[in-house]
Amino acid sequence: MVAAPGDSSTKATPTSVPGQSVITRSHQLIASFLEAEGYTDTLAAFRREASAAFEGVDLLTPAEASTDLREVVEDYLTSRMHALAIPPAPLEDELLRLKLEAPLPTKVIKTIRDGTNVLTCRRGVLPKREWNGASGRFKSEFLPAIFTTAVDRTLKVYSSESYELLHSQQFPSPVLSIAVHPRHLRFVVAGMMEGSLHLLDLVTLDVVQKEKDHNKFIVRTAWSDDGHWIASIGYDRTVNIYQVLETRPTGDGANALLDGEEPDELASTPKLSIVLRHTHECKSNPEAVIFLPSSSHLVFACRDDHILHYLSLPSPTGPSSPTDYTLTGYNLNENGDAWVSFSVLYITLHPKLPLLSLQTSTENSRILLYPFHSSQRLLTLFTTAEQGEYSTPRHAWLPDGSAALVNSEDGILRVVDLQGKVRQRIPAHGVAGPVEEGEDDAAEGRLERARLRREADRGSSVVKDVAVIERDGHLVFVSCGFDKTLRWAA
Repeated sequence: MVAAPGDSSTKATPTSVPGQSVITRSHQLIASFLEAEGYTDTLAAFRREASAAFEGVDLLTPAEASTDLREVVEDYLTSRMHALAIPPAPLEDELLRLKLEAPLPTKVIKTIRDGTNVLTCRRGVLPKREWNGASGRFKSEFLPAIFTTAVDRTLKVYSSESYELLHSQQFPSPVLSIAVHPRHLRFVVAGMMEGSLHLLDLVTLDVVQKEKDHNKFIVRTAWSDDGHWIASIGYDRTVNIYQVLETRPTGDGANALLDGEEPDELASTPKLSIVLRHTHECKSNPEAVIFLPSSSHLVFACRDDHILHYLSLPSPTGPSSPTDYTLTGYNLNENGDAWVSFSVLYITLHPKLPLLSLQTSTENSRILLYPFHSSQRLLTLFTTAEQGEYSTPRHAWLPDGSAALVNSEDGILRVVDLQGKVRQRIPAHGVAGPVEEGEDDAAEGRLERARLRREADRGSSVVKDVAVIERDGHLVFVSCGFDKTLRWAA
């Protein structure tokens, strides 16, 4: 039957409109993407408006599972790269071959409540040398541990296995950052809020040396892999480079061994001292710092700066060179302009590939991966972790380099894989944290008044720092925050 002219009772079917299948397929891909990412309100509005604009478009039938909107975009970008004859970036193929397959922690299993806000947590080992009465010998051991610092000016060390407090030490100011000697694990350098740098021996518990070369916060410290250099950056807009001088005592200065006792690393105390060799003044506050594994360069980033800075280091044993402490910059903007759209607030190394992992100041935290000495960005990971103007973003890579654990301001730990997908969300801190022993029961928790009291008791949901450890062949996440807790998730 043919409709009469002007008869609007007959509606077009999907097959009667040119390109209708493309329109339907495009809308289905977008709808599937919105549904997969949890954009419920946006999806409802999209279905409503699309149905009104295109009659016959089926948005209730999901797109085929074998196809994803991100795949379409990736195919388009790949075709554009081929068209422009852009060669693939070095390491890109190796990076994308890393797939997250290990089982992930799912919930908080242990909470240690501190008296004040916990500022940092990092994995490490605690060296101990104690007299063993049963054997009549000294016993040296290295205990797997978690190091924390807090507003109460303490450095605490907890066993990463039994959660026992192994050591606590008070300082004149809160410690904002620590770094450990790569070989002599007994030595730790601590950067203070009041601007001093302390060199600490964890075996003797002595502060070996104290330097005061910053007049404002020391926000980050780093120790080079060869052990010869220490860096500190502060809110006085300076980057300080210290050389580490080491001598091992001999003769009367060495620790005496009992008859038949085997010497070990902790049997004698190496003498360490640090000397300020170079200060670089920045235009704005430096926020992140790290040494390259070769110890040839120090890399740092500053607030409101689109340049990643590389500072060359001299040979610790060779003659001086005109290239010592030479500064080189790499533009982080992909189009090469000078616009500052973000600051890099944290830098770490990828555990498997020679890549710098940069975390940004954007409203939703991002992780950017760059090869050493390169402006070519390999990957951008959108973590979905919201942050504010005064956030201190942190992340820790899983040992196989397939994903990163990210902190947040909403109390939730997120694991983001290299495909940019959030693979795990663990409510851990503040109001998002799990109900602890002694809190109101479930019935009372449903009351608004009880909810508000619980939220106040738990404090801020800001997650300040994160760490990843392995225990009995399984991953364990450690985090600390402004709810005055240190938590383990498994």
